[in-house]
Amino acid sequence: MVSRATSLKLGWDTGADTIIAGRFSRTGDSFEIVARVTDLELAGSADEVKVSGKLEDVISLTGSLSAQILGKPEAGTVQPATPRSAFENYIRGILNPDPQKRIELLQTAVRLYPQYGAALFQLGRAYHLERNFKVSNQSLDKIPQGSPYRQQAQFTAALNYFYLGDYNRALTALQALPANYDVLLDMGAAQSQKGDYAGAMTKWKSATEIDPLGSDAFFNMGYASFVRGEFDAAIRNLNESLKLRGRDSEALFLLGRAYEHQGRLDESQKLIAQATRLSQRVERWLTQPLPKLERVSTSTVFRNGLEIWTANRLARRARGQDLSVWLDAIQTAIES
Repeated sequence: MVSRATSLKLGWDTGADTIIAGRFSRTGDSFEIVARVTDLELAGSADEVKVSGKLEDVISLTGSLSAQILGKPEAGTVQPATPRSAFENYIRGILNPDPQKRIELLQTAVRLYPQYGAALFQLGRAYHLERNFKVSNQSLDKIPQGSPYRQQAQFTAALNYFYLGDYNRALTALQALPANYDVLLDMGAAQSQKGDYAGAMTKWKSATEIDPLGSDAFFNMGYASFVRGEFDAAIRNLNESLKLRGRDSEALFLLGRAYEHQGRLDESQKLIAQATRLSQRVERWLTQPLPKLERVSTSTVFRNGLEIWTANRLARRARGQDLSVWLDAIQTAIES
């Protein structure tokens, strides 16, 4: 059970304009759902919306309640109705643990509703996880422009091109996406594979500025510098990576090798020994050439912070940063 004070605080912290909390009750055959809709833009004013009926009608009751709460949908948010049979196969598909059965169910969902963006994306993702990258892109390319799954599909398609060795097409797909940490990390990896060291380092440096707590961009810069024999830069970036992920066997091994090249043999031996204790795979590198080690992000979330955090939302969020201010604001909102 979440108190009203807590729900207000959560709403402020997440940038919400409206929060909805509710309860349900049953008396005999009668079932009631009550939703409390709080408008944070209007100093926490709240309205209650109720629906009641029989328990077996709970799905239609929740639909009626949602319609009353939402009122007129915002422009651009209305989606075509999904045929029930396609939706059922989609749900069964994404919940099925067997990869082949999942693919078959999602194929059925798409056959029943060819414009089904969610099913096309999950089908493409299922093929991607099975490393069937070409077929994955065939599904992802069918997702309509304007679909909420389009950007995620394009990101996955870029990964498919990367794994297929088509780095130009991977870069083209990534360049059309918002430049968040994951996109920049993967763009740098593609440029590195093409031999564009300067371009890769620029992308990874930008990624560290967006997310200073992301270790993979530092690792990639350290690895690329190591391969080029720039051991000072390699040591600097690998140390930054290890500050964020201290038991990273690959970073420890590379740092040990970089120290070895600089004649710091005691430090080198300790780091390499630690790395090989952590990973049998890394231990094989003692006698084998280093594999390609550039790291990529395999998933991402696209958000536009400039659109989310308006001045009014930031002001509401600021109320929750100071405890005394928060308590006063909560009390005022509850009493209003």
